[in-house]
Amino acid sequence: MPRTSKPSEVRSVEILSAAARLFRQHGAGAVSVDQIAREAGIAKGTFYLHFQSMRDLLARMAEAAVTAMAENVERVIAGHEGPPCETLVLALAALKAVETDNAPLTQALDHPDNVELQERANIALVRKIGPLLAGVIDRGCETGDFAVEDPLSTIQFILAGQALLLGNPRFGWSPDEHGMRLMATLRLTERALGARPDSLVSAFLAVLAGAAPGTAGSGKDPS
Repeated sequence: MPRTSKPSEVRSVEILSAAARLFRQHGAGAVSVDQIAREAGIAKGTFYLHFQSMRDLLARMAEAAVTAMAENVERVIAGHEGPPCETLVLALAALKAVETDNAPLTQALDHPDNVELQERANIALVRKIGPLLAGVIDRGCETGDFAVEDPLSTIQFILAGQALLLGNPRFGWSPDEHGMRLMATLRLTERALGARPDSLVSAFLAVLAGAAPGTAGSGKDPS
């Protein structure tokens, strides 16, 4: 029976999905093109019809991850009707959820040979996510939750800083050190956006506790 050829885009997605599964199981550094081809049920030559190299595949995976982050953030923003500070925290949590799910990809991009790819991914993140979060901040300026002259530039600066400080494994932060820097980022963000002190921190702690923002976390009255 002759093989049924699939559209190029469909086949590319299947290869990317196969690579992601293998990366999660074995780590990106331990996965070869041969393994990806077997996992995707294709010949090795077919891989090279869709990707020039493993580096090209990593670049496409990074692009897909940033797109998934943007889609997650958009869903949160569209579906949350609470105060802007809560929406902002939930959007950031949605962004980090995709990043956590793609931890093996992050590790692969941290390799010295892939520094350029990592920088490209971070630039794409700042450009795609920044305008979405700036819309939330604009709304917060209207409601009095925030007070900042240039929401887009401010949040893009914050995103770029956290991508380097918190998203780069080369710093070697311990869990406690990472947590301290995350809280510092939230407090700096409060000040940069002109938010009420502890408003973002309280909302973030509520998200960590699995509660609706404003109902749990620091024990302080969020009102």
